[in-house]
Amino acid sequence: MAVFDRRTDMPGFIRSFAGVMVLLVRPSGHTWEAPRFSVRPATERERTQLRALAQLHRQAKRGGGGRR
Repeated sequence: MAVFDRRTDMPGFIRSFAGVMVLLVRPSGHTWEAPRFSVRPATERERTQLRALAQLHRQAKRGGGGRR
């Protein structure tokens, strides 16, 4: 599920829950923990941002550099 962490101002995907904390992950693999109260469902714009980041990360891994 795509969510937005208000504490870090970053969207990410929920990887797991641990008590009151949520483990989040970005398309690049970056992970962080956030308190459940600071996480809300991502807006359509934030989900689009995550898809774009995933595409850039895939291009960079293939050697495309991610920029034109």
